[in-house]
Amino acid sequence: MRVVKTAAGRSMITFVCATVFCSLMAKIMVTRYFFDYPVVILMMQSAATLFVIEVARVLGILKVAPYCFEKGRHIVIPSILYTISQWITVASFEGIAMPNFDSIKRFTPILILIGLAARSRQQKVDQNRTFIIIGLSIASALAVNLDFSVDRYSLMYGLVGAILQATALVLFEEHLQTYNYTEVLYMHSFNSLVFYLLADMARDELRDAFMYMITSAHPLFIIVFAISMFAGVLFHFTAFSCLEKNGALNMQIVSNVRAVAETFFAYYLSVYLFYDVYPGVLNWAFLAITFAAARALTSRDHEPEIVKGPWMTKA
Repeated sequence: MRVVKTAAGRSMITFVCATVFCSLMAKIMVTRYFFDYPVVILMMQSAATLFVIEVARVLGILKVAPYCFEKGRHIVIPSILYTISQWITVASFEGIAMPNFDSIKRFTPILILIGLAARSRQQKVDQNRTFIIIGLSIASALAVNLDFSVDRYSLMYGLVGAILQATALVLFEEHLQTYNYTEVLYMHSFNSLVFYLLADMARDELRDAFMYMITSAHPLFIIVFAISMFAGVLFHFTAFSCLEKNGALNMQIVSNVRAVAETFFAYYLSVYLFYDVYPGVLNWAFLAITFAAARALTSRDHEPEIVKGPWMTKA
């Protein structure tokens, strides 16, 4: 309950809820309705987010300066890295080509640790907390690996996705020292929308998705698609708010715990397909280890760092 009383803790809770909602809706579109067009899904979610921010800006709800290339270029690199990472992630949802992709991505907190250490050399590592984070990453990776195997495509794309996401979050965190999260989200939404439009010129998914809508889309799919766009807007706002209040490392730790819980939740409710694999005793064991490690981080020495605070201490 101590976590809920803080703004950072509340941002984590809303981020987890929005991420689960957005992820499950996207997986339902891909696995239930076979709408396997990740560029289109992400493009429309970016466009919806940009539209909401523009309307809120015009109505005076959000105080955000109009987009300009001078400011937008400052975050173009993390925007591109994060956009590619999301693209790979959504492309993995269908589960056949990269069944263990999500397992590999659970090592992202370790990569963020390395990135933070490289950019803060004047500080020394809190070794106990670092060991707990490494253990949580390994346990969460094994918990979501339902068949305990790793194929080469999952390994390759999983590592690429994890490295890109870790780098992008660290860079975004630095920019949030200068701008508030709505400004960063505004610039990122514009940059990502441009990137997806350019990507579609090469993949031509927008035309294929349009033909799918005309020929194969079920009326219920239209409702699911609209809800997914709304979920995408919620995800973007809560993700950048959580990143601003908690930092890249704490946000990704929470995301790892969320991913483990979501996998078991989705499987037992049959929300999306797992292609004849199911959680075993070892998966449940590593689920328990993940939760125990998360609990150890939140209660270690009764310190609030998991909610907000550095993972390193002054030398």
